[in-house]
Amino acid sequence: MGLYEIHCHTKEVSACGWVDAERVVKMHKEAGFEGICITDHFHEQHFNSFSGNTDKEKVDSYLSGYRSARLVGEDIGLKVFLGMEIKFPEGPNDYLVYGINENLIYGNPHMYKMGLEKFSAFAREKELLLIQAHPFRHHIERIDPIFLDGVETINANLRIDARNHLSEKYAKENNLLETGGSDFHRECDIFLAAMDFNIEIKDNMDIVKAIRNRNFKIIHNID
Repeated sequence: MGLYEIHCHTKEVSACGWVDAERVVKMHKEAGFEGICITDHFHEQHFNSFSGNTDKEKVDSYLSGYRSARLVGEDIGLKVFLGMEIKFPEGPNDYLVYGINENLIYGNPHMYKMGLEKFSAFAREKELLLIQAHPFRHHIERIDPIFLDGVETINANLRIDARNHLSEKYAKENNLLETGGSDFHRECDIFLAAMDFNIEIKDNMDIVKAIRNRNFKIIHNID
């Protein structure tokens, strides 16, 4: 129960992030959130830029923002969960992944090479939730919705027009699940949108269950 930011980046990991994990957590606690889900970017170019020579070391680097955020969250009383924003070599689209865990990433460090169709099957096998992020940004491609669980119908990023009204229409026409988030990168992005879950969220899979069962409402604080 409570407010959750489920599209959130850290400076430690996402090249586009301006706010370090400690500050991210403290800002969301001060804003009244119950928890956040760290969805740092995961794609081939990004993975290759991570520090470390082995896949394990690179995954360690990928998880550094989440781990720092989780430690601060435990100290100040904000729940911090692991998610992912993945991109495949086949195109410009970004996909939010919920229910993922550290062991799954260590065991599949090059999952970004799968491509959407193969990853979609992988996600369903592992009971992950696959959501296309901001599907109506101008450079994004619409794909066969059969490969998706849902779409991000509210992306409140202030710097890029997500055309959320088209995303909402698309979700309803294709009976897709809906999510919303601030797409937090900078301090000015705090609480632009949130998921208000009406069940208790204890772990990553509770986020998946809440979204699948539509036990939430999306709050959008920008008209």
